Amino acid sequence: MVQIGILTTYDPVPPEVEEKARALGRALAESGAIVITGGNGGLMTVVTEAAVKAGGVTVGILARELEDIEPDHKWYNPYNTVKIKTGQTFTARSSTVVRSSDAVIVVAGGVGTLTETAIAYNLRKPIVILKGSGMMADRLPKLFSDGYLDHRRLIKINFIEDPKEAAYTAVRLAKGSLS
Repeated sequence: MVQIGILTTYDPVPPEVEEKARALGRALAESGAIVITGGNGGLMTVVTEAAVKAGGVTVGILARELEDIEPDHKWYNPYNTVKIKTGQTFTARSSTVVRSSDAVIVVAGGVGTLTETAIAYNLRKPIVILKGSGMMADRLPKLFSDGYLDHRRLIKINFIEDPKEAAYTAVRLAKGSLS
């Protein structure tokens, strides 16, 4: 099974972005991928809920600040099949999320998502950007229209608008990177 990292946000997003995230989670579960996230809150909960309800497996890589939050906390995520308590800050935890992923998909996101995307690029992990999900995911295609973060051209970024296509592309690229 391949492990697909979802790089995303805790911040509120419009309903149409949540629906894209749900479709993405379902498609990843249907493709047999394990979904890796930063664990708790925001679109991480939306994606993992959809994946689990579609029969998928999810792994939450938890920052120390969120390792022991109670179920009534707004960022609590009951859909993590597996919870990994890292003891690391949000930023340090980002490296574990990316390194544990065979490919990553960017959905919305802020500076943490940008950091994770740069880590994935440096590690030559396949990267898919879900266009139309707002925030960083919609800024990256404008900033890096040629698909590369820098002059080294380490790995080409895929800009995809359809969540199912994004999921299937990430799974295909992940399988290819393992061979």
